[in-house]
Amino acid sequence: LQLDVKGCRDVYASFDKYVEVERLEGDNKYHAEQYGLQDARKGVLFIDFPPVLQLQLKRFEYDFMRDAMVKINDRYEFPLQLDLDHDNGKYLSPDADRSVRNLYTLHSVLVHSGGVHGGHYYAFIRPTLSDQWYKFDDERVTKEDMKRALEEQYGGEEELPQTNPGFNNTPFKFTKYSNAYMLVYIRESDKEKIMCNVDEKDIAEHLRARLKREQEEKEHKKKEKAEAHLYTIIKVARDEDLAEQIGKDIYFDLVDHDKVKSFRIQKQMPFNLFKEEVAKEFGIPLQFQRFWLWAKRQNHTYRPNRPLTPVEEAQSVGQLREVSNK
Repeated sequence: LQLDVKGCRDVYASFDKYVEVERLEGDNKYHAEQYGLQDARKGVLFIDFPPVLQLQLKRFEYDFMRDAMVKINDRYEFPLQLDLDHDNGKYLSPDADRSVRNLYTLHSVLVHSGGVHGGHYYAFIRPTLSDQWYKFDDERVTKEDMKRALEEQYGGEEELPQTNPGFNNTPFKFTKYSNAYMLVYIRESDKEKIMCNVDEKDIAEHLRARLKREQEEKEHKKKEKAEAHLYTIIKVARDEDLAEQIGKDIYFDLVDHDKVKSFRIQKQMPFNLFKEEVAKEFGIPLQFQRFWLWAKRQNHTYRPNRPLTPVEEAQSVGQLREVSNK
């Protein structure tokens, strides 16, 4: 259900505006079939309300004076408990079932921070409808109190405390660009049915697969980060890489270091075993491999410096890394 924010103090004022009766008269008469233009009254009443009530607050609207979309950052209050039966059930149709108690409790507050051209979205949620609120901001979940979840998301203006209270300074006010744009309420009489435990079988298969994949990727990255100090990167440039670079354009380096093959190798691996990896990758037999160390020059380019000695090739990859850095 979309509710107006502009010109409304709170949710109840928005509902009052929603059911407000419009008088169709004068140049705006209602055209009735067979009877022509007639004075009429037009309005909306609710036959019933759903167990889960989602209220979209119209924070964005078209401004005819500016000829552009604008964000409404006005202060707009919403209660922890919403009673839609109040004032003798004035929102309900005469055909509504009055035995159903339309008392709702706030479950979540969705927030937009920013302007009409962009921003950030996050949410405050009570997963079990307890007094404890949680802020869901991308992958970060933190505990929050009720004031942070409700009052601080009303929008409007905020006054900065005076830096020199002894002086008669005019308080500085600024517009709050973070405010609620959607509210989710759950009917009290239905909360036991709605706030039930969720088993794995209740989650859609494609979501379970996605969550599993994301968790595996997260664990893989965590493992890579923890073991990063045990590995090093070796880039292998072949004759073909030099031929690809030379003569095609003006380059300072003999090879394109972003395009040559990279190997992520454990530092403890003997270099002779690494040569076997190269043989598998490029199909070059061990007896036809000859490795050169490249030296970094003052102009930040690299040139082949010298071939590895048999003694050096018997060392570990980590030891050779130290040699190449000298």
